[in-house]
Amino acid sequence: MHLYIHIPFCDSKCGYCAFFSEVNKLELIAPYFTALKKDLLHQLNSYNIKNISTIFIGGGTPNIVDSSYYYELFEILLPLCEKNCEINMESNPNLLKKSWLLELQSLGLNRLSMGVQSFFTDKLQLLERQHNQKDIYYAFDLARTYFDNISLDIIFDCVLDTQERLQTELESALNLGVNHLSAYSLSVDSHSRFSLNNRHDTCSTISYASFVRDFLDSQGLKQYEVSNYARNKKCLHNLGYWSGDEYLGIGASAVGRIGTTRYSGINKIESYIHNPLQKRIENLSSKELEFEAVFLGLRSEIGVQKELCKAEKLEILFSENMIFEKQGRIYANDFFLADSLALYVT
Repeated sequence: MHLYIHIPFCDSKCGYCAFFSEVNKLELIAPYFTALKKDLLHQLNSYNIKNISTIFIGGGTPNIVDSSYYYELFEILLPLCEKNCEINMESNPNLLKKSWLLELQSLGLNRLSMGVQSFFTDKLQLLERQHNQKDIYYAFDLARTYFDNISLDIIFDCVLDTQERLQTELESALNLGVNHLSAYSLSVDSHSRFSLNNRHDTCSTISYASFVRDFLDSQGLKQYEVSNYARNKKCLHNLGYWSGDEYLGIGASAVGRIGTTRYSGINKIESYIHNPLQKRIENLSSKELEFEAVFLGLRSEIGVQKELCKAEKLEILFSENMIFEKQGRIYANDFFLADSLALYVT
């Protein structure tokens, strides 16, 4: 079983961010973690969970929370973790501290995702990030003292981007010695502040996705999903999602799926604290699950069962060299075309 835990606290809200998080609510951390524990125990018991293969703690900004709050959660989870359980936590560079890293490592954390987003001051300011280049290097040096599995997030397709600047950013990340990069195209989501303020001008008018992929490939980081590149340490938690595995979602706004039931927590901190067991339920049909399998599979190296695709559509895509088949599964030759391919073959 895979497990996602959502930590919705932030020191600031970036203009492009559409994930559920809130600022100026740090006084709610203690009652929120009490609610998390109740939510976690309820789901573990309700679904009779005996083994956990991956844990992903995201946000928000999980490292804004003092390490002591995680003790009780890990006390519950560690006895259930499989031998090589991947335990990942997102973090922001400006808030990483030596003591926090040491304490989380001692609890069992073994993978760190760092929200760098850019190495250029002007771009960081445009994206409304709170850290600077100096923070990135300092945080990474600290982190690699305790972890050898570190991923960096980079944002591209910003109006300030050029091919030369992007290459400099990617080289800066690679020079740190990272073995995993998540590279996301900037978009102005309808729920973000950029959208509310009509800041669509923050996005580039051209896409650099292919350049990012080709450059990272030339440096030994292979694309294994539309936004993810690895040299040797892929994110096992995300691979579980893309494979269609079941997963638990703990926390405000956190999504989980068991069988044909998808559920999500309340997306308001105070309401979640009041009733962490209240969930929004969605019952999925077999057709919806099959479409999700095609949609997620074609976006990644997971691929999709041939039987889930229309045979006549596959023949056309084979002839145009847009897909290939291996051991009864269909794979996209270009992950960036996956969404349109999924719509076409279903």
